[in-house]
Amino acid sequence: MAYKALYRTYRPANFDEIAGQEHITKTFRNALKNNKIAHAYLFSGPRGTGKTSIAKIIAKAVNCEKAPAENPCNECDICRGIERNTINDVIEIDAASNNGVEEIREIRDKVKYLPGVGKYKVYIIDEVHMLSISAFNALLKTLEEPPKHVIFILATTEPHKIPATIHSRCQRFDFRGVSVPDMIKTLNIIIKKENIGIEKEAIKVIAESAEGGMRDAISLLDQVVSYTEKNVTIDDVHSIRGTVSNEKLLNIAEAIYDNNSVEAIKQLDDLVLLGKESPRLVENLIKFYRDLLIFKNVNTEDEDHLIYNNATFIELSKKLSNNMIFYYIDCLNKAQNDMKWTSNAKLYMELALIKMVDRVEKQEVIFEDEFAALKSEIALLNEKIENIDINPVIKEEPIIEEKVVEPVFAEPKKEMVKEKEEETEVIKEEKEESITEKIVDSKPLYTEEDIDKTEKEEETEETNIFNTPIPEPVAIEVIPYTTYDIRYVEDILNNAKREVKVTMNMRWYDIERASDRLDLSFAKMITEGRLVATDGHMIIIQYANPSICNRMMKPDIKEKIVGMLSKFYNIEIDYLALPEVVWQDKSQEFIKKWKQGETNIKLSPIDHPELRDMPTIDHEVEDMTPDSVKEAISLFGSDIVKVKKGD
Repeated sequence: MAYKALYRTYRPANFDEIAGQEHITKTFRNALKNNKIAHAYLFSGPRGTGKTSIAKIIAKAVNCEKAPAENPCNECDICRGIERNTINDVIEIDAASNNGVEEIREIRDKVKYLPGVGKYKVYIIDEVHMLSISAFNALLKTLEEPPKHVIFILATTEPHKIPATIHSRCQRFDFRGVSVPDMIKTLNIIIKKENIGIEKEAIKVIAESAEGGMRDAISLLDQVVSYTEKNVTIDDVHSIRGTVSNEKLLNIAEAIYDNNSVEAIKQLDDLVLLGKESPRLVENLIKFYRDLLIFKNVNTEDEDHLIYNNATFIELSKKLSNNMIFYYIDCLNKAQNDMKWTSNAKLYMELALIKMVDRVEKQEVIFEDEFAALKSEIALLNEKIENIDINPVIKEEPIIEEKVVEPVFAEPKKEMVKEKEEETEVIKEEKEESITEKIVDSKPLYTEEDIDKTEKEEETEETNIFNTPIPEPVAIEVIPYTTYDIRYVEDILNNAKREVKVTMNMRWYDIERASDRLDLSFAKMITEGRLVATDGHMIIIQYANPSICNRMMKPDIKEKIVGMLSKFYNIEIDYLALPEVVWQDKSQEFIKKWKQGETNIKLSPIDHPELRDMPTIDHEVEDMTPDSVKEAISLFGSDIVKVKKGD
């Protein structure tokens, strides 16, 4: 006899054997027991979750000789005949290959005939979303008012493709993916019956790899058992699946955290030599960092994923911040998208690893994490300061208080008085010497009365310190901002808002799609640059070369672009265009000073030989230049565009 696959051998025969669909099995148990079965059902959900199995159990239960009962007996001739597919009252149709209107018309013509053996004729239409529109229309009336002896059960993995008219005629049941604990429980029953030797961790890996599909898990178990001659190990499962073990993923993640690109790429090369494909590696790494993020932010249990019990994984989750994990996932997600359009997928995997290691690329994330850590330390210090008792109770320890106060304050007080007296004597001697030097024999500059008056004034100034005259206020000159003023950069970086920047960058390239045909050239000028920093109202746009920056900062162009940006983001926005070289220099200078503990950081002026200040626009002077000429000048510059005057 031919070998029968495990998923067919252990197909559920009653509702007790269905894994992870209690909300559905309970409903049908009660409906069967109370004889309240509807005429049409729609089963939707992922593959391998029990849709067809439950449909066949219902077909057996309604025709069972012991009906009504909440479970088929699986012992009578009808139950056994349905199980062996020898009774014609249960008709299974694959809509993927029978999707035409002719097949549905044939069903419509045959439903009027009574069942041959059982009480009901049950039509199970699998992948019903594959039917054509004409076929659905032909099924409508029959589905709404079938004969009393007919039950329709429609199964699909894509319910959104089914017309609403079909939905409204059926009771819909949504199947969910089977959880890992439920899957392990079912696998253990099969392993025990088949006497399979397998590691406990390998069972968990099989359950995780199935991604909610019970049939996939049983099929993978069957495949792994055929692959190995002895006990099944975790490595056997990974070899069959083409996936990467948690230990290998942890080695790559540790190398990335340590900014060791050499080790990370070496680990990648080793996995490629073992036959692992780069797209699958990227997918595994994305899931790894997803698990890391879930573990850090959600209450999880060891049963959810095997890796949650790994000590290295737990330690890494403590060292990495959420922002850094998001950055890693973004890099890997971009690499995964780029791999779809190339024949050399490993190249993009290597580039992604280098980008994840490069400190310049992730400097904003590092800055954000360090800033958050400093804020936490400051908050902790403030809390400790608030808890310090600055008014100790003197009554409890009067003797100790006296002993502490006298040595600390009595001695320095005498020394201070003594030092003050010595300073006064020195000052007096210096004054007397200076006055003596200024006396001229022939004509003295100061008389004794003047000297006495001066000394009295000085004594008055020393004693009456609270009567010191208030100096007149000095006017501070306000220097206006120039085109490339470093104060723009200082204001933005000192008040930077990373969340706003991320939100604006997500819509950055939509500016072209949102602009009309006349403004498209200006929109392309905007998106040619890269938004690198913002404080919510002022942004810095980085460009490849200074000439583009000079063009962007021309008053007429800037006025137009400011209006476009403000309208697009629905807030008042101004901008500063900077060359990439200047931005890198100033951002590094800012980070260096910030790490040294400076606040309200001041930067060195912007100095680039090709950047030039722009004159301000004078709206009071009437401009007779045609609009077409203005647009040409704004695009190509006044040096290139020459206007030919008429006679």
